[in-house]
Amino acid sequence: MESTLIIFGTRPEYLKLLPIIQQFHDNNFMYKTIYIQQHDKINEIMNADIIKIPIILSDSTERLCNIGEQILSKLSPYLQKYTQIIVQGDTATAFYSTLVAFQLKKKIIHIEAGLRTYDLERPFPEEGYRQMISRMATIHFTPHVDSSELLIKEKVQGKIFTVGNTILDLISSYQLKCIFTNLVIITFHRRENWDKIDIFLDGLRELIKITPNIQYIWYLHPNPELQQKVKSKIGNLSQIQIVEPCNHITFTKQIAICQFLITDSGGIQEEASFLGKHCIVLRASTERNHIPTQYITILENYSKLCEIYKTLSFLPLKPCNVYGNGNASEQIIDILLLESN
Repeated sequence: MESTLIIFGTRPEYLKLLPIIQQFHDNNFMYKTIYIQQHDKINEIMNADIIKIPIILSDSTERLCNIGEQILSKLSPYLQKYTQIIVQGDTATAFYSTLVAFQLKKKIIHIEAGLRTYDLERPFPEEGYRQMISRMATIHFTPHVDSSELLIKEKVQGKIFTVGNTILDLISSYQLKCIFTNLVIITFHRRENWDKIDIFLDGLRELIKITPNIQYIWYLHPNPELQQKVKSKIGNLSQIQIVEPCNHITFTKQIAICQFLITDSGGIQEEASFLGKHCIVLRASTERNHIPTQYITILENYSKLCEIYKTLSFLPLKPCNVYGNGNASEQIIDILLLESN
């Protein structure tokens, strides 16, 4: 295996790269991890046994341009003694790290490649980041054959392999038992949705009124303005619990026992469907469009939340395996070994 620098800056990146890092560690490959602090407090959940002295290159900040500036100015020296980097997804960390590696003519391994909405505003800025990463990557590991076909149509350079999604490797390791309760999980974090929070809160209040037997739990984004609006409008309702984001295994255990989810997250759609749960997705479109419709319902007009709810039957579902069976990291390692020979 070639010497590898594995780079992450957000919680989802870390969680999706963790099965790959574990494979590198178990096989005694030469690697190092770098933590670029796009999200803070990741170091509190890091596995110290396999994370090799993370190097924090920036201060946690909401300003993506500042993160990019720090990566462009500081990452290059760490890349000199490695032949390839691994980045995941569509974050500022992944894009700017890819740009530095490209300028240094290093191999770029892109995990979860080929997701597309072809709308640069949705999700913003992630759609732009991932399209640009694809133009520079050496190896593309996609979660679904349709993602591979999109990359082929785009005529990207580099080799393309369909392996599934590594987050399912992590969830499989938890060995969860899924049951069906009266719990509903809410998350709301996308920047492009923040100006519609009042409409969503009005719709949610109405939904809570017509569902007296349901208990809601909202894992609330740390943005102060968002927190103030949510707590002032629905914080006094007895059916809803507003909590801070928790660690991944605790959150996944909640998904395993919930009835359904209301979310604008892309990654949660993958996790929930794999655990047999339905998501009402607060977006105009989704790049996870391979997931069958019994697992996701797109809701662009938040004022129609109650109307949509009344049309759905929330029943236990079989696990959805469109993004693999939990062995993506093993496939990735096998392919990288072959490619390095």
